Amino acid sequence: MKKFLAAICFVLAFGSMCQAQTLFQDEATKLYGYKNPDGSWLVAPQYQYAYPFEKGRKIFAVVRLDQRYGCIDNRGELIVRCIFLTKEEALECGRQWQTGDEPGMWLYPVKNPTDRKWGFVNYYGDWKFEPQFEDAGTFVGVEPKSFAPVKQNNRWGCIDRRGTMVIAPVFMEKEHATEAGIQWIHGLHYDTWTYPTQNERGRWGYVDYLGRWVVPAQFQDCGHFGEDRMFPYAQVKRSGRWGNIDRKGNEVSFCIFFSKEDAAYALKQKIEGRDIKGWRLPVTEPASGLWGWVDYAGEWAIQPKYQDVCHFPNDTGDFAAAKYNDFWGVVDYDGNTITKHVFTLSSEATRAGQEWDTRQELGHWQYPIKNPQTGYWGYVNFKGEWSIIPHFQDARTFIETWNNRVAPAKKEGKWGGIDHTGQFVIQNIYETSSDAYKACREWASKTKFNGYNETKVKQTY
Repeated sequence: MKKFLAAICFVLAFGSMCQAQTLFQDEATKLYGYKNPDGSWLVAPQYQYAYPFEKGRKIFAVVRLDQRYGCIDNRGELIVRCIFLTKEEALECGRQWQTGDEPGMWLYPVKNPTDRKWGFVNYYGDWKFEPQFEDAGTFVGVEPKSFAPVKQNNRWGCIDRRGTMVIAPVFMEKEHATEAGIQWIHGLHYDTWTYPTQNERGRWGYVDYLGRWVVPAQFQDCGHFGEDRMFPYAQVKRSGRWGNIDRKGNEVSFCIFFSKEDAAYALKQKIEGRDIKGWRLPVTEPASGLWGWVDYAGEWAIQPKYQDVCHFPNDTGDFAAAKYNDFWGVVDYDGNTITKHVFTLSSEATRAGQEWDTRQELGHWQYPIKNPQTGYWGYVNFKGEWSIIPHFQDARTFIETWNNRVAPAKKEGKWGGIDHTGQFVIQNIYETSSDAYKACREWASKTKFNGYNETKVKQTY
């Protein structure tokens, strides 16, 4: 019974002691301290800022001195040196002290105000690893395997709790080194996990999670091997162009593509098992600047000899427009010329290619073309052959009505309308092509070739 009463008395006494310290700011100095219930100073005002005491088996409070944080116990003794940059770091140290943990069990990154180097301290604020790093992060994991990211020579690596550099400082970002450290803890992908980073000359390559180069730094830029770093391929940039490599650095697609997205699109064809010759993408040859088409390996499927080109439909179609000697034409899947290069616009050439592709009647559609030698206009079929000899001063596209095809054309300074044979069915009396178009539309709207005389019908009514 006496022991029980003694224990109760101790708890009450300890509880009253825990409640005794009250935070106050001295009006004269504006510094903070703590007072006893009778108003006397338990801890004289000396801190730039302070916080109320934490309650528990032991008791402590976070204080700030010279812009750094530490902790004092309920007697005013400094139990955590004022070396931490944030209240939260000091608070964590105080809680480790309060639970009675071994001082070296927990280590904290701290910046030395003298040389501005980073090191690690225990919760008393004693240096465990002397300041030697340009930056540092908190420890991750639990013993026997834990690490902290550290920065050295402007690169990030990781140390273990003995201070050994277990991951070489090669990573550009703290987060990258941390991710490598997590791989080091688990050790699941020792031979396959890779990460892109730069060497001291600014060239990109790939390292494993120990920071060792597995693909030498030789690229201008590069992407990840997938979000999980385990995908078999990645995009890389060399000499201003993108391609694809495998995990050993072997080229899957030559660096010929304009963008990372184009290279990824090319790679998709390989992954989906498409025939390497069954797909092509327009690119320019770096040396000449001329256009051609490549397969997903980046090899020329159609040699670069054009001033400009368009995509094959779905990049697997049978034709595409290409510009040669300043005019557009159409080439087939093997690069053979389908239509002559006579079209002014790629859209005109593409439409001609569609005629060829759908095997329409030759001459069904006609296209206005200017003869570069004479300067006169005529019309060609989809092969680019003259169907109406060029003898007009100007010409426009046909109104798309099969039986009533008519197009504005200019001759002797006036506009009129011609049919598919090149004959004027609307007299050339108009000043502008728009007026001629209006007359052409009216003419085309009348019914013809229907077996009766439209004029007589109108006269009947």
